[in-house]
Amino acid sequence: MIRLENIYKTFYKKKSEVQALKKVNLHIEKGDIFGIIGYSGSGKSTLVRCINLLERPTSGQVFVEGNNITALSDQNLIPYRRSMGMIFQQFNLLSSATVYENIAFPLQLSGHNKDDIKTKVNALLTLVDLVNKKDDYPASLSGGQKQRVAIARALATDPKILLCDEATSALDPQTTRSILSLLKKINQELGITIILITHEMEVVRAICNRVAVISHGEIIEEESTQVLFKSPKSEITQELLNPSLFLEIQA
Repeated sequence: MIRLENIYKTFYKKKSEVQALKKVNLHIEKGDIFGIIGYSGSGKSTLVRCINLLERPTSGQVFVEGNNITALSDQNLIPYRRSMGMIFQQFNLLSSATVYENIAFPLQLSGHNKDDIKTKVNALLTLVDLVNKKDDYPASLSGGQKQRVAIARALATDPKILLCDEATSALDPQTTRSILSLLKKINQELGITIILITHEMEVVRAICNRVAVISHGEIIEEESTQVLFKSPKSEITQELLNPSLFLEIQA
């Protein structure tokens, strides 16, 4: 479904350059919950932004469903970006809008009529278990509830792919479990492919079926989650695994 071929990303400063990604090759299948894990500064967030081309790679190609989206203009990229929902560590909600209005916002931007928006938003409120919070404002919500709003908003345009950039890093362990359970439900019931960027091995173990380890902009290991946890090859992976606090969630 998603294929990255020889992705390089270089950031240029006044008299220097930073090689954020180096020769990244990944293949993510439809229906995967694919984890990308590494320490802070390893290139994880840059990589996920290259997948939807919020950051254009310096070189290399990104394919989505067989189409080379790196060859497209910004205008022609719009439908592909709409097919990729994105959620963040800091939620990025509109503080002056209610829960309902936050979820409705991308649908309004896409020109949907009020009846269609109401039907869609109410369905999403049920999915993320926030029906009784629809008229509340973000300031009154817990961190987990804010992330549920962000997830519902990301799903509003019926994406095929959900990009999660450190989506649970600001949450306590119990809330993290509930959010991971919700993501697993979304994957299983809606068939959405999920790419999970994290520095937490326990998050990867909880729901990912495959995982890639990134260090200094390079993919140093890629395996099924089961194999990687059983037989980590690289020193970085072994460090990330020790110590690890595993989360158990219901299938």
